[in-house]
Amino acid sequence: MRESVHQVKRVLVIDDEEGMRATLAANLELEGYEAVEARDGVHALELARQQTFTLVISDVRMPGLNGVETFRELKRIQPELTVVLMTAFALEKLIEEAIEEGVYTVIYKPFSMDHLARIVARAVDSPAVLVVDDMPTVADSIVAVLRAAGLSAHAVHDGRAAVRYVIERGADVCVLDLVMPDQDGVTTCAQMRRLEKRVTVIAMTGHSVPEMVNAIMSKGGYTCLRKPFDALELIHTIARARGDAAALLSVPPARA
Repeated sequence: MRESVHQVKRVLVIDDEEGMRATLAANLELEGYEAVEARDGVHALELARQQTFTLVISDVRMPGLNGVETFRELKRIQPELTVVLMTAFALEKLIEEAIEEGVYTVIYKPFSMDHLARIVARAVDSPAVLVVDDMPTVADSIVAVLRAAGLSAHAVHDGRAAVRYVIERGADVCVLDLVMPDQDGVTTCAQMRRLEKRVTVIAMTGHSVPEMVNAIMSKGGYTCLRKPFDALELIHTIARARGDAAALLSVPPARA
């Protein structure tokens, strides 16, 4: 029987370059994780059938199975697995497909180990998207789209409920409506940003409220999307926010 991922924070590192693979594994172990190395996609699938992993970090360009193909096969073996891809190449169709199928984020080489540590800390902690909109049909429809893309997503319908959700259950990204009764998005964002486990906030609005947009950005908001927005635009924005070092600067890496 596989042990619970809540008991062991085990990270699978997949890269055909031995030096890169060993460096990543060594740094992850310094952060308190158990790191397991796989030399290619086939090896990774063998390991995934034998052990449970909290997170996978995989290179995209590899001989045999590439990183995206490996990601797809890994998700069949362990559907709840969180996967981060690494690449030295500009965004290409293959990577776009992976993002739209639920990859946590894409890290572009070269990157610092500090950057990686911040992403890993968030990815193994609460890799979920919280959607907040006072119109339940809007919030629920966004959640349905995100789940269909392979992302963990949940909805609440007011600002206070959103803050409680983050405290009690956790989320690393919040898609937050700006204009809501009782407690608006700006106030909700400010409260979330004061929490120990801070959340990356992607604002959204169907109103012309430049003052509120400026206010939420000044309080640490990542960006603001104008309703109605394309579902793929949101999915790509979430992946980009998760991999953006600037959005993570105020979040200290949490040791396992």
